[in-house]
Amino acid sequence: MKKSNNGSRRWQDDLKIKLSGRSVGNKSWWTTLKQQQGLTTDDTIPPLFKSDGTVATKTRTRRAQVRSLMEYAPLTWSSCPPSYLSLLDKVQARAQRLIPLKALQDQLLPPLQPLQQRRDVAGLCVVYKTHKQHVPHLAALRQPWARPHGHTTRTAATRDHQLIVPFARTETSLRSFLPRYTRMWNRMVQQTQLHSTSSLQTFKSAVNAWIKQP
Repeated sequence: MKKSNNGSRRWQDDLKIKLSGRSVGNKSWWTTLKQQQGLTTDDTIPPLFKSDGTVATKTRTRRAQVRSLMEYAPLTWSSCPPSYLSLLDKVQARAQRLIPLKALQDQLLPPLQPLQQRRDVAGLCVVYKTHKQHVPHLAALRQPWARPHGHTTRTAATRDHQLIVPFARTETSLRSFLPRYTRMWNRMVQQTQLHSTSSLQTFKSAVNAWIKQP
């Protein structure tokens, strides 16, 4: 019996390694799962049952959250001209019209955030992680802090928290990551105290609210 238990445990360990591997495909994954449950490859996966014995046909929450593929690597779009970015906005606008058609009758869906707002929040979060949290792998993006004013001005109090904006010769360079988000960081420091936020999650939420302001 002990030998049988050891063999079963070894089989379970091998199965976990196989299922967690990057090379396993969807078909192989389901086939292996069926074998674990003692089913043949022609059988279907049995339904899942809840604690009360009923079949679980719906998820626990009725609201699903979908992230658009257009948000993948958003900072790579920073230097694109507005004509290119408007094409992405058209795709999101179409999705905004289609989503209510799939919603439940009593379900109120919030409007999608503008893609540019999401890109700007992501960019400022990178600046925050680079200069406030000193994340090592972002060290190449670190900009020098601005020198304090030699005399008292309206913005002198926030000068220590501002960054030197790198010089840009062209409009494309001006829209790239460092010039764009260094300027936005400095404007945020002048208008708010968000740079002194203690956590990234709090900073992200507050920046979202700040960018939405007219």
